[in-house]
Amino acid sequence: MLKIGVLATVALLAFGTTPALAQDDPPKVDSIAGVLYADRDENGRQDAGEEIKGAKVSLSGENGPTNFSTTTDGDGRFAFADLPAGSYWTSYELADGWVVHNRTAYEDTIAVEPGKTAQVIARAERPYSEQLKLTTKLDRAGYEFPASMKVTVTLANVSKRRIEGIESTCDRVSHVSTFCGSGDWRGPARPTGLALDPGAQVTFTVDEPIPENALPDGFLRLEVGYAPHIAENKDRATTVVEAKVTGGLGYRMLLGEDRDADQIIDSSEAVSGVKVVLLNPKDGSRITERTSDAEGKIEFGGLKDGEYQAVPLGSWGFTDDSQQRVVVPGSGGTRFLKPGAPAALTATMKLDKPRYESHETVRVDLTITNTGGQTAERVKVFRNFAGLFDDTRQWYDLGTFGPGTRIPAGKSLSLTFTGEIADSRIDLLAWAEYVGMPAQVEVTAGAEVVQTAGAITGVVYTDRNSNGQLDPGEAAANAVVEANGGSPYGYFRTTTDADGRYEFRDVPSGLYLIGYTLAGGWLVRYQTDSPMHRVRPGPPLELVARAERPFNEKLAVTAVLDKASYAIGEEAKITITLTNKVDHPVRGVQAYCNPAGKDDEFGSRPMIDSWGDLRDTGVDLAPRETKTLTVTEKVPEGARVLSRVTLNCEFSQWPESNDDGVTGYDWASIAGGTGSLKGVLAHDLNDNFWLEPGEAIPNTRVRLMTDREYGGVVAETVSDQSGTVRFEGVLPGEYWLWVDGPWKIAKDEFAHVWVASGQEMPASLWVVPGPPPTQPNQPPGDDDQPVREALARTGASVLGLGLVAVLLVAFGVGARVAGRRRT
Repeated sequence: MLKIGVLATVALLAFGTTPALAQDDPPKVDSIAGVLYADRDENGRQDAGEEIKGAKVSLSGENGPTNFSTTTDGDGRFAFADLPAGSYWTSYELADGWVVHNRTAYEDTIAVEPGKTAQVIARAERPYSEQLKLTTKLDRAGYEFPASMKVTVTLANVSKRRIEGIESTCDRVSHVSTFCGSGDWRGPARPTGLALDPGAQVTFTVDEPIPENALPDGFLRLEVGYAPHIAENKDRATTVVEAKVTGGLGYRMLLGEDRDADQIIDSSEAVSGVKVVLLNPKDGSRITERTSDAEGKIEFGGLKDGEYQAVPLGSWGFTDDSQQRVVVPGSGGTRFLKPGAPAALTATMKLDKPRYESHETVRVDLTITNTGGQTAERVKVFRNFAGLFDDTRQWYDLGTFGPGTRIPAGKSLSLTFTGEIADSRIDLLAWAEYVGMPAQVEVTAGAEVVQTAGAITGVVYTDRNSNGQLDPGEAAANAVVEANGGSPYGYFRTTTDADGRYEFRDVPSGLYLIGYTLAGGWLVRYQTDSPMHRVRPGPPLELVARAERPFNEKLAVTAVLDKASYAIGEEAKITITLTNKVDHPVRGVQAYCNPAGKDDEFGSRPMIDSWGDLRDTGVDLAPRETKTLTVTEKVPEGARVLSRVTLNCEFSQWPESNDDGVTGYDWASIAGGTGSLKGVLAHDLNDNFWLEPGEAIPNTRVRLMTDREYGGVVAETVSDQSGTVRFEGVLPGEYWLWVDGPWKIAKDEFAHVWVASGQEMPASLWVVPGPPPTQPNQPPGDDDQPVREALARTGASVLGLGLVAVLLVAFGVGARVAGRRRT
């Protein structure tokens, strides 16, 4: 039986003729000729009797699949004739597990040139899973969170050939995460690959932090693999590391069908084999799932305090929705079941017209019906709308980050969306998902678009007296006006005349974003969070562009948290002070927080009600007026990782659309939680970023600092005889590494490190010769020098971080409470 091999490695690529490939009939021009052999004696060359006959060889090209294939002859030879010039790749279907291994796509490219024959020798070998022997051993069978697995990895070359460039990969088999955490599974292979001679082996230890989201499942499974060019070769040597994980709270359920209606589940009424999934009730995300045992019992473990939603899957449902509520801590209880067909969705989607002109608005009607016997929980709708601009806010509750909705058995959900045309044709695809779905439910719709054209005219002025209208002498001449948009998309540019006027004639209809560039720092601000203009056939679109001074010249802001340290989930009070610095009103000041959507910042999306006018209509300020507002928001769960929560907001009118706002910034620490940092201090003598004998640097002091130049020394240690440097018990956050002379960190990106709570972070401690030994840089007249000296005299031990934190704050190193950041 033939097995499919991976994309072929071109073991040797040459042009011209090769005696080993001589043929009676020379191959035609613009072709590929090759030989395929199995390297049975592992000597790296073709010997007598190693040819592979009857193997299928397929060819693909840079312009897509060529659908060319052939079969090797009795001598293992194959050829492809009359190929256009270009780049090609071969793949092989080999029997008995033989594999032609991949390198990189660049190295595996076969270049076909006019008038030449590309000669290929394809060497097949045994899978890397047979050439490499991989074993792993845990220090314990189970772990109580927080903890790290200490995994001893042994990798041996059991082949007869030297294997170079061995790389690692690690995937989390459990659903809780796609990849492993911060454990460095590369071992001696980091960062450019490991070479092993025949019979050689390496053994190293990996510290893999247990993630908190493994608690609900009660276990963690990691699949670790090693092979050269591991991204291209899937026949890697692999092993699965599995450990029990305990911690957190538990919740028990008894499931059964109360057939005698006595509100008690007798042993004969218990129902086994019912899968129940536990969800986050806010966003519908899956926490864990369990299946009832022979006695109808389920026990969920590793839960945090809070409320959850329990949903049975398959042909059983709860008799009433109130039984879905799970509160932890709690003793659990009985859940009564009723039989019924599983939920099943069907969908229809239609457009309001079969054909549109390019300036029109499209209406989409989507109907989802549950034809099953159970309620479809947490229904979410996703789409790929080619040729249509649709506002994502229409989809928020039903989208990826929304809570979804529920559709009872026999009921339908009808949705209507609108969008603007973006291309010459509309092709819509939507699909629905729900908890426990057997398959996605897809639906399509489409329509033709007829292109129309229109015009844009306008005037630009600088509102020097801030009265909101164009007055004599305020016309903006020579301002650059740019228009982006239309269907199909186009870009147009012009400049205003002496009267500040401009025009674009005969441009494609559709939505446009108009931008203005003026001299002297004047700015035309967008007056909405959707600053698009629609161009239609007929009368031109008339625009008036009012240029004003940037908000950062008119507004001053302070944003201060009420505490320097919080617990996760604690309610923080944010005091925001807005000051109008000019002699005319400033209107509509809004806050746009957490622009990057980080998990450890205040200002979640959408912003909560407590932001009031700063979220909605905006705050108006009279000339020279100051207003103070108070916002409350709970500390987000994501702040746990770095033990830090941040407030980062822009304040202006429509700040999400404009970039002239004033920043309000503050941060606070999160109580509890430490991490560690580990690396090998080494001088890379041959610049290959591969630790080799003689490069490690022992007995050298390394410091962890709060700032690259003038920061406080948080901790210090001395590299051991192998050059290993390790900082333990470090408060999570951002730090800089400093190495005692005559060394310095080779690159800034190596010196800049992060420490995360409950994790050991890797550090790249490559160094180069530096200045003579000295203390970390100190600004002139630094009164904190005695503190620095006291912190420095720690020998090879790491400072107690609790004391360090107190000292740093007390002596002004990174002090925050006395003087908050202001912009």
